[in-house]
Amino acid sequence: MSGATVTLDLAPDVYDQLLRRAQSHRRQVEEEASLALATAIKTPPAMPDDLERVLGTLSTLDDDTLWQVSHSQPTVEDGILLQALVDKRTRRGLTPAEEEWLADIGERHDRVMVLRAKAVALLHARGIDVSERVAKA
Repeated sequence: MSGATVTLDLAPDVYDQLLRRAQSHRRQVEEEASLALATAIKTPPAMPDDLERVLGTLSTLDDDTLWQVSHSQPTVEDGILLQALVDKRTRRGLTPAEEEWLADIGERHDRVMVLRAKAVALLHARGIDVSERVAKA
């Protein structure tokens, strides 16, 4: 590992968790800390162009279709995988491949949430009462 050197004072429980992750990945604690920090501060990518186009076309949909979009859900499979990977990350940490997989699932989940929110906003802008839908979100 090369680059700048930083000295940190870690709480014992944080160090223990970092040590367990490093051991499970067969890495040095310093390398594991560097990877964890790099993952934590990664700048989220800008909204994909295709999502911007889809969001732009939502305004052309009729109210019934917007209601359907507002109730859309991520797939059950993605929900299960997302929870499993988050749990594993908390317990033992993830490999770089698993971190990438988690990011992909998270992006799909976020995409559904953005579409739902936009659909509700459009319905509200059309003067439709969305308070019950918002309360269930």
